[in-house]
Amino acid sequence: MHPKVFNLRTLLIPALVLAVLISAIFLPVEQLITALQSWAVTHQSSALLVITVSIILGTLLLLPLSLMMMLAGFLFGLVQGFAVVWIAGLVASSTAFWIGRSFARAWIERRIQRQPTFMAIDRAIQRKGFLVVLLTRLVMLLPYPPLNYSLGLTNVSFRDYLFATNIGSVPTFFLFVYLGTTVSNIAAIVNGDISLEGTELVIAVLALAAVAGLVLLIVRVAGGILKEELIAARE
Repeated sequence: MHPKVFNLRTLLIPALVLAVLISAIFLPVEQLITALQSWAVTHQSSALLVITVSIILGTLLLLPLSLMMMLAGFLFGLVQGFAVVWIAGLVASSTAFWIGRSFARAWIERRIQRQPTFMAIDRAIQRKGFLVVLLTRLVMLLPYPPLNYSLGLTNVSFRDYLFATNIGSVPTFFLFVYLGTTVSNIAAIVNGDISLEGTELVIAVLALAAVAGLVLLIVRVAGGILKEELIAARE
């Protein structure tokens, strides 16, 4: 893995946290937050279904999913929001893997045959399938949605793919859902609806920083191991 690429990816999470804070301060989010929360409360089953289906379709259509995962946390809270995202990810990743391994195989091969990164991952998977798939999910060396299809072309078993994908996705899913749970509080503070004591505010900021820091640590450690596996696969 090229050091510059890895460093840029590790800056994604802090940048996203900053973007959330800036958006809450400068954009009129109060009306949207109120409307979404009211709708989710009065139509909880529909809201759960809409968010779950949206994440599944977004994954299959190769769309960015960070905002949808944050929306799940915002509407349903940490536990239920994470469950929605994880289940949707399970269904979407399994479907994409099956598509990549079956009728869309030729089309996907043409799309990735010139990507040296994927070719190195393919060789590494032949040595340690579960571990390499797990590491690619933690490090996000390739974007999450396209990787689902691409891994269908490798020799990894569906069992190893399924377990590695859904274990390796947990830190990222958790972080984005957690970020979503902070949006209403941030907006409320900005709009003066609640007031936090200095100690409470410090604790909230430290908690958010701790979650982001833990995910970054996992990504950095996994990145080092994945780099070693890719080098070994080339030898």
